[in-house]
Amino acid sequence: MILINIFLIVFVISVSIFSVFVIIYLNRIFENINSINKDIRLLVENTIPILSNLEVITRRVNKVATEAEEYWVEIDDLIRNLRKKILIFSSYKKFHNSQKLILGLIKNFRPITKGIYAFWIDFKRKSNL
Repeated sequence: MILINIFLIVFVISVSIFSVFVIIYLNRIFENINSINKDIRLLVENTIPILSNLEVITRRVNKVATEAEEYWVEIDDLIRNLRKKILIFSSYKKFHNSQKLILGLIKNFRPITKGIYAFWIDFKRKSNL
């Protein structure tokens, strides 16, 4: 029976020591968890202003992008109108060039008609004699 009492005393002492170690270990774990919780709160508190600044920046970038898109549409319209004017001018230039060709042909045709007329008069004069 003495042996059982000794084992029982050793068992009670070991359970008590184990309980103390478990309490100390759990206390350290809770301290770490509280420290992590404080760090997370600090992170959240620091991130909220950054996120609000990011939201403001996003709005500004969106506004700038919208304005740039509007300017781009205006520039595109101006380029298209300029192209149309250039096409009209080039069409007029082609028409003007073709008009010059026709006038040149007419100018060349006048000496030919004068030559034919002079030949005809000379031919009539010689045939009447």
